[in-house]
Amino acid sequence: MSSQFQPQQFDCDAPDYCIVKACQELGFHSPLDVRWCRMGHLLGRHGIGSGLLGWLFGRSRPSEKRCACGQPLPRLERHLFAFDSGRRATYLLGQCGRCHRIYWEEPH
Repeated sequence: MSSQFQPQQFDCDAPDYCIVKACQELGFHSPLDVRWCRMGHLLGRHGIGSGLLGWLFGRSRPSEKRCACGQPLPRLERHLFAFDSGRRATYLLGQCGRCHRIYWEEPH
């Protein structure tokens, strides 16, 4: 069999589809069509004072980290999602004003 017909692996950095779709109702610009980026992947997970946790708790400012389009990273706001099953999940979400990339994290 030719290698062109081998299964392809894709790395998706978005949360579950139901969260992405619900973001339309929250006022995000084209959440189904824009790039999603998990903030922890961008900043790294190095603990309080640096990386993701330091940034989330205001202990560090990732001034060298910018959106892929060059704009400063957006501020993430807390959103609570409730599912039909009764489960609830909190996500931190923010969108770049220029390229509309959505940055997110699921706090633990």
